[in-house]
Amino acid sequence: MAESNELATLTTNVGERGFTLERIFNAPRELVFKAFTEPEHVSQWWAPGGFTMPVCSIDLRPGGIWHYCFESPEGDRHWSRCVYQEIVEPEKIVYTSTLSDEKANPIEGPLPEH
Repeated sequence: MAESNELATLTTNVGERGFTLERIFNAPRELVFKAFTEPEHVSQWWAPGGFTMPVCSIDLRPGGIWHYCFESPEGDRHWSRCVYQEIVEPEKIVYTSTLSDEKANPIEGPLPEH
């Protein structure tokens, strides 16, 4: 999908089990990389509207884990973890993502009840 503003171009390719998002930002690459890899920055913008991110830990290395929590306005917590596969600073971050518990253990199946 392309917009008229080339700096806001968004390309999405959907595959059988994964997808790739590519976005061009009007900012230095090093700054954008920090916004995606430093907990103090990620926690300011990653959560959906109305949610906060009270927990965000990042071990930025292949095999390292990014563990975070979204908190809803009602206080419900939703945990996720990502495992980094590839990091090419400041060009590329490849990771897999899954729901998790508060200890970063992956969760399969239905979400836990609140």
